Amino acid sequence: MQGIMKDVIMAEQYSATYITRDTLRHDKVKANQDLLEAIFKMHHTTRASFKGSLDFYESRPDLNKKIFDSLVAYANRHKTELYAPKPLVKPKMVP
Repeated sequence: MQGIMKDVIMAEQYSATYITRDTLRHDKVKANQDLLEAIFKMHHTTRASFKGSLDFYESRPDLNKKIFDSLVAYANRHKTELYAPKPLVKPKMVP
């Protein structure tokens, strides 16, 4: 659950930072849903299964706390690489 939660949280942050500000995207809700569906597919699960697991963990604060403590620890360990500027990749010119 920690892996998919990390990806969902990062996707939500990406959506809030980039998709909502993208003036060329007309259907921002669909773009966000597509992003989440890609995450579910990558983790071999469905939206319904994820929602069921999320509901279970929300009903068990002791287990939910372990997941979020793990996510915070991951973020603290990888803070420098998560926030480091990424080098721009220049497209190759085709002759």
